[in-house]
Amino acid sequence: MDWHEGYVDGIDYLADYFREQSPAHLNFACALAGVEPLPLERAFTAFELGCGQGLTSAILAASNPHGRFYAADFNPAQITAAQALAGQARLDNVQWLENSFAELAAGAVALPPLDFITMHGVYSWVNQENRRHIVRFIQRYLKPGGVVYVSYNALPGCSGILPLQRLLLEHTSLQAGGPSRQLAQAARHVAQLREAGAAYFADNDSAALRRHLKGLQESTPESHRYQAHEYLNRGWDALYHADVARDLADARLEYVSSADLCWSLPERYLTPPQRALLEEQTLPALRETVRDVLMNTAFRRDIFVRGTRRMHPLRQADWLGRCRLALSAVREHAVLSLNLPIGAVELEAALFDPMLDALAEGPRSLNELAQLPALRGKSMLEVARLASLLIDSEQVSVCPPPAAAGDGGAAAGRLNAVLARHACEDSRYRALAAPLLGGGVKTPLLQRLVHGALHALGAGAEADQLAAHVCRSLAQQEQAVQRDGCEPASADERRREVDTAVRAILALRLPVWRQLGVLTTNHKGT
Repeated sequence: MDWHEGYVDGIDYLADYFREQSPAHLNFACALAGVEPLPLERAFTAFELGCGQGLTSAILAASNPHGRFYAADFNPAQITAAQALAGQARLDNVQWLENSFAELAAGAVALPPLDFITMHGVYSWVNQENRRHIVRFIQRYLKPGGVVYVSYNALPGCSGILPLQRLLLEHTSLQAGGPSRQLAQAARHVAQLREAGAAYFADNDSAALRRHLKGLQESTPESHRYQAHEYLNRGWDALYHADVARDLADARLEYVSSADLCWSLPERYLTPPQRALLEEQTLPALRETVRDVLMNTAFRRDIFVRGTRRMHPLRQADWLGRCRLALSAVREHAVLSLNLPIGAVELEAALFDPMLDALAEGPRSLNELAQLPALRGKSMLEVARLASLLIDSEQVSVCPPPAAAGDGGAAAGRLNAVLARHACEDSRYRALAAPLLGGGVKTPLLQRLVHGALHALGAGAEADQLAAHVCRSLAQQEQAVQRDGCEPASADERRREVDTAVRAILALRLPVWRQLGVLTTNHKGT
């Protein structure tokens, strides 16, 4: 196993999209918390620290052509992949940088003042020295009023997995072979310890530990990529929010809210006595520490701002009211039983079905949703908080205001065409650009293959032709077709399963893609 300043090297991270880094999502979270957001209808700058293979920044750049994006990673292979992806899509508003945090903090690269600085899966995976470099970088480049997004493994919820991470790190560091082989051996060792009745596993039954142990049972190239970057870093740590807030205070940042919008509804996850204890806390760091103790928080997605400006309630209601939302899921598949960062939540059909029905007809502003009979009498902040539950469930997304210098979705179309070609060859990129959202949508494999087939065969292709193309791509990638957890017994059954799935995607998913700008061509039918 190789390390770069304590961070695992030699195996690329997954090419994923993280919508919490979207300026539109961050702006909505700020406004929901009563903090003035940044204007997105004009040019802005954004920087991603630790961009991996660059899918998030590429999608954001394609969906916000009037923004200027920068993304850095120390891994040259990942930056090369990001440059190739953006180059093929002819994205001219994103710059990829192969630099360490120390080099960036020292000003090794000429950069403009930045509106947004984001990092996902970075801050608690690097050592303390690199965290200091990150703070100095923010201090050097973030504009007054600028927004910082940082996610990290949090305490106290992660306390139960600290020994597991150390066990995996120590075991893999002593084994020969590549990361995948080392992880497989370490996972077997963990299983043996559990079977032998190791007291650590017997005495700890936290949700976080159960989730991590379940993940270790997976042994695929993709799972090994995730596990290597999750566990095999010498700088890996779990952090208290109060310590992160103190770190970032050196860059004159103040905590604003969580990018998990559901945290703004404590009545959904705390009992009345717990809410009373939380409301007693007037100091932000102590309040968040109490919240984390009440919820045993294991992962945080925090938003900080340099120089917060509190919104007057009338200004907040006006901004939220003009904000548009779009349905990013198929209405027929929408669910009201949710698993959110705050836990299991059951939404009231009388409130939420009318909202989903309205959004199924097209994007709606919160002002328009507030006029629904089911929501009349509720304040704009109440309506926004209700909508936030649908946003956190990834069934609904925030739309940015129309840009003064948009390109009609041309850049997003070029990127999606490139992603479509990749989908037919490998399963690396797991999202598509959605210009209506100023971001993207995560997309399962079969949907990506249908999207790729539509690009490859054209809008006039018949459903059976698309299904045959998808079958060939699945075979090429050695991907199984499953129904109810079982593979079809014969090739004919496999083709029938794929054909049924393709027709369902054409009937239900295509209208959503068109609305979001993911796909602009019209397929002639199913």
